[in-house]
Amino acid sequence: MIIQGYQFSIHPPLKELLAQIRSQKKRLNALFISPEIFQKMFKRNYLRQAYSSTKIEYSLIGFNTAQKVLNLKKAQNEEGQEVLNVANTHLAMAWHLNESISNDLIISIHQQISDGLKGSLTEPDYRPGHYRTIQNYLGDPFSDRISYTFPDPKKVPKLMQQLCRFANTKEPMEKLLIPGIFHFIFIAIHPFVNGNGRTARVLEDLLFKKAGYNSRNLYNLSEYYYTHLKQYHFFLNRGREQMDLTEFVEFYLTGIVESQNNVFHEKIVLERLAKLHELSKKESLDALDKKILNYLIEKEELTMKKALKLAFKKITAEALRLRFQKYMQWGIMAKKGDYKNAKYIFKTPPAA
Repeated sequence: MIIQGYQFSIHPPLKELLAQIRSQKKRLNALFISPEIFQKMFKRNYLRQAYSSTKIEYSLIGFNTAQKVLNLKKAQNEEGQEVLNVANTHLAMAWHLNESISNDLIISIHQQISDGLKGSLTEPDYRPGHYRTIQNYLGDPFSDRISYTFPDPKKVPKLMQQLCRFANTKEPMEKLLIPGIFHFIFIAIHPFVNGNGRTARVLEDLLFKKAGYNSRNLYNLSEYYYTHLKQYHFFLNRGREQMDLTEFVEFYLTGIVESQNNVFHEKIVLERLAKLHELSKKESLDALDKKILNYLIEKEELTMKKALKLAFKKITAEALRLRFQKYMQWGIMAKKGDYKNAKYIFKTPPAA
């Protein structure tokens, strides 16, 4: 299959990933999440999505600073404004779920992404909400050479019109493939002087929801791309060079599976933290107690060797066993295995 000049094939690994995603979707739709935990998960996802999408573009903003910007809904500098813009634009997409993808919508998204930003001094032709009228290039970061030349600016309007038609296709195609393919081709066209990556990821997320996934906003692909940044750039670059987007779509689908799985893990972690918080109101927990139990909550299990490292070996193994005995009496820890090879696990709160 050829899509806008790029080869694409639905081979067995893609079919397997699609089946996994559909199966996980059913589990996620049936997943009970208490209102308190849901609110925390939604807020964490809202922050991570905006933070990750800006960090992919080599923003220097720190996670805590980004969190402060989103909490206050106010930015002190350009980097903070970028995070705020991405977060607000993603939220605004809820109003466009029933709309077709169009040039007007894409330009509107780019304007929102660029709101209040001055742009780079090296990009005097940067005009928010306008397709580029200059040639742009991808430079090799290790030399002064050009590694890729994006399409001629005169071809951009036509290419974007074709991409919109693809996004709105009525052809019998798996809808879950459309966001990843759209993302790849959008980046390959590079229709704007700046802000292409952030705009592409907003549109990908919108198309993903239009396909019927992640309606509760519990996960996002920007975080996956940032966590696997080298692979993200590798598959985008190699796909352009080989004129084949299959590998990038497989990478995209793998990201959905990983992101879906993270929802289940995060729900468990937040429920355990809530249980620990309630326990701390009744029992006296010192700094080492909190350190051990927080590690246990996140990593699922703990060995004595690791516990000694957490304590910087300032406490004996016997003293730690006494603490573990206390946790077991509280009902938040269980022991597996014999004396020397024992592993300790956090007892998962009962299902609601």
